[in-house]
Amino acid sequence: MEKAESQLEEIKAKIIISDVSGNVLVHNVQGVSSGLTLRGDLRDFIDACNTVRENIFMSDSCRFTGQSEDGKGIELHIFKYIISVFVMKSGELERESQDKLNVLLNDMKLFADLIISAHND
Repeated sequence: MEKAESQLEEIKAKIIISDVSGNVLVHNVQGVSSGLTLRGDLRDFIDACNTVRENIFMSDSCRFTGQSEDGKGIELHIFKYIISVFVMKSGELERESQDKLNVLLNDMKLFADLIISAHND
């Protein structure tokens, strides 16, 4: 999580990493506290997406995206049904930020895999 915190500082997007219940693990958004839960509408969104992941996609992990007419976008990545990464962008990211975001997402996927394997052992 410490590595994720430093990675977040370098990405030009607002990112909140939480468990699928909405308990914030790490973020780079002002007004959001780590260790607390997300506000109700974001928890409901994650819960709804997690239900679609489970019942429609029947997959451990998935990605949901949305974009407004003015170019603002959101992405929700759910990894191994336990970790969620919520990304809010005001447009297309610069190449460097997108590359760093991809590294962060891969790290969170590996982190979720590690949690699952530790739980199974």
